[in-house]
Amino acid sequence: MPEAPPERSFAPESQPRLILPMGRGSRGKTLLSRWMIDRAMNAGRTPFIADGDRTNQTLARYFPGAVSPPSADDADVRSWIAGLVEAQIAGRHDTILDLGGGDLTMKALAREMDLLSWLTSLGVDVVPVHLLGPSIDDAAYLQSVEEGGLLASPKTILVLNEGTVAPGRSAHAAFSETVQTMPIFAATVGRGARLVSMPRLECAPDLEGDGLPFLVAAQGYGQPGARALGPWKAQQIVIWLRRMEASFAPVAEWLP
Repeated sequence: MPEAPPERSFAPESQPRLILPMGRGSRGKTLLSRWMIDRAMNAGRTPFIADGDRTNQTLARYFPGAVSPPSADDADVRSWIAGLVEAQIAGRHDTILDLGGGDLTMKALAREMDLLSWLTSLGVDVVPVHLLGPSIDDAAYLQSVEEGGLLASPKTILVLNEGTVAPGRSAHAAFSETVQTMPIFAATVGRGARLVSMPRLECAPDLEGDGLPFLVAAQGYGQPGARALGPWKAQQIVIWLRRMEASFAPVAEWLP
């Protein structure tokens, strides 16, 4: 039997991050991914953007440099992910990989490849980012990913998306009466996952089709030929960006 290769180690500052937004559909994964990407680019960092959503590749629409699998076929998606991981190991860059709401491909690959411990040994930080709404079904999805420790990374983020709460209801009450009552939620926080809240952005629907960077939208601009957002919605974005920075400060070092 051939000898195993020597274990490699990397300085913490050189470790690339594999960011995995996860959750059920309509939980804000695209909005959060756009914010993370814009934030990184505004700071002079360029994460690798991989849009593997099989039904609605919105990140690829917003970011022309994003890559996608050649088809929605399972074999093509799995082969595409393998190529992304190998490229990240070689290139040492941050990657944001969005597989669409409810997709459990990464869970299957985590089991088959011992993905978490393998990438950790190679100096790649796996960062699952779970987008949660006020529903027991969101806790069930979290449990399906956490079970067996397959993707139970030490650098796990639980995001309570206030935008999924019905208007007029307190976000605190909505979450504390549902997803936060579930044992899997307490267990995930107990093992070290960090909890943050994602503030509601009322004008988010106005930003879905145009692909404007948030800082541009915050100045009230629209796409050429399209109606400008106006000062009210621009101010909503300014305040939302400020609140996002404050909310995600506890996990800032895990972001791209």
